Amino acid sequence: MTTQWFPAWKQPSGALGERLSPGRDVHVWRIALARVLAPGSSEAYGLLGALSEDELRRAAAIAVDEERARFLAAHVALRDILASYTGTPPSELRFTRDGDRPALAGATGIEFSLSRSGALALVAVAAGVRVGVDVEEVREVDHGGLAARTLRPEEAAAVREPLTFFRYWTCKEAYLKVDGTGLAGLPGPSFTLTGGDVAFEDRPEWTITELDAGAGNAAALAVPVRPVTVRAFDWLPGRRRTAGEYRKGGVK
Repeated sequence: MTTQWFPAWKQPSGALGERLSPGRDVHVWRIALARVLAPGSSEAYGLLGALSEDELRRAAAIAVDEERARFLAAHVALRDILASYTGTPPSELRFTRDGDRPALAGATGIEFSLSRSGALALVAVAAGVRVGVDVEEVREVDHGGLAARTLRPEEAAAVREPLTFFRYWTCKEAYLKVDGTGLAGLPGPSFTLTGGDVAFEDRPEWTITELDAGAGNAAALAVPVRPVTVRAFDWLPGRRRTAGEYRKGGVK
């Protein structure tokens, strides 16, 4: 059985209604960062109060106004998404480190991964199994030089333009987020791009899937199990919810 990928980005209202089956489901949320803290979005701005001192300190260290706003928007959305699965209000969520990976503190059973590039962020959520997601805005770079330094020789030889480089890069980054080694683990295992599930002969139990995050972006998801069902959602700013409403979603 192959991975089931449902690429139609749904737009749920209110608390998340679909639940996660441990080790079998992954939900991927796409966040248009400009919409999160758009002028007049009082509900989303109210969620800034849920951010921790550490998140606010990290934001304050970003010198470019637009990038600082995008960082804040991504973390506002991340907290709101995770609250829907854990039943914990956004302001009460606590984060820790699992090696090189950010993780939720406490026995929530929820694993997540956040990636941000340009005006877009992705959040992947799973239960009982690690997950990694990466998104990159496709832009003009020294794709040949970067490929030679970060990819395996056979992969670098296939890179003819920035898009192909970023497709490889997002697969590598998603894998390394799960593996926990970070960029120190490059060039990682050898991948063959297919436009869907990536051929990964070294570890056939893994799922590496390219995601259609929208024009101008490359994205990939990694989970160390197979098969999995991947569902996609668009996160939209909405009214602030009560603690009771956050308990409607979660783990099966």
